Amino acid sequence: MKKMIFLLLLCLSAGLVRAQHEVIYSQYMFNNLLINPAYAGYKEDINITLLNRNQWVGIKDAPTTQSFIIDGAFFNNKNVGLGLSVMNDKVGIQGQTSFMANYAYRLPVGENSRLSFGLGLGAIQFTLNGNNAVVGDGSDRNFSGQQTYFSPDARFGIYFSNDRFYAGASVNNALTKILNENKERAKYVILPPTNFFLTVGGLLNVNESLKFKPSLMLRQDPNGYGNFDTNLSFLIKETLWLGASYRMGVDMLKNNQDINKTFQQNSLIGLVEVFIAKSVRVGYAFDYSLSKLNGYTGGSHEISVGLTIGKKEKYNALTSPRYF
Repeated sequence: MKKMIFLLLLCLSAGLVRAQHEVIYSQYMFNNLLINPAYAGYKEDINITLLNRNQWVGIKDAPTTQSFIIDGAFFNNKNVGLGLSVMNDKVGIQGQTSFMANYAYRLPVGENSRLSFGLGLGAIQFTLNGNNAVVGDGSDRNFSGQQTYFSPDARFGIYFSNDRFYAGASVNNALTKILNENKERAKYVILPPTNFFLTVGGLLNVNESLKFKPSLMLRQDPNGYGNFDTNLSFLIKETLWLGASYRMGVDMLKNNQDINKTFQQNSLIGLVEVFIAKSVRVGYAFDYSLSKLNGYTGGSHEISVGLTIGKKEKYNALTSPRYF
């Protein structure tokens, strides 16, 4: 009986992955360029981040994701943010690798505030490894050998920040679904849907050694699959971030009546980021699933490494340390 329940849950989760295959990171609040191109150049110095995520550890062919991000602010008054993001993701027999060049124009709107408008342009390569597929018809050429499929993609966003508050809105995967949904070859790969993000957060000084950063993130796609994250983090002596998040599956558009009730991506998340040197940071997040898959997985693990290169100078805005 337990095995039958497990197989049913996998089928439900497979349907959910197909419908909402958007990579979800738990440490996005430390680098919003993961979800918003307008964040490019926010920290002004050259900022490099590497991330690795293993989701649903213990379940065969569960999602694994790696990302590389580099960005900085350039030209007079650092008004232009440029960034490159590369993501590699694998779920079952399908993999996808995306390359995105990000541009942000950063307008000073006060002594310590900027309003940024961002655009990302790039491409996604989908790979289908048919050699590992289990199919009823061995002669089906769609699952023979390894196939690749390319598609252009784009994203755009807006981001406001000062030394105590930030808010952003963005759209990811703006072209992939639209350009490929009716193409014959694309029917055999999971196309990531367009995703809409809203983020907001702030920073409060508790005392000289402790800062408190609450934040919220809402993600929604047209199919009705989404999540709402609430995060509370503390910065101790400018060296150690400790935080916790609650992720709740949501369906704001009310498009789905079945899967979300059975397979919610609800989870509790613990995270830590430590500055092991003035310009080097290491982060870790653990997701504890609150869904019915909890008994079959060891949770999700996410590791990040960050490096900041450059010497901060005084510009006409945002001269304080970058906490967001």
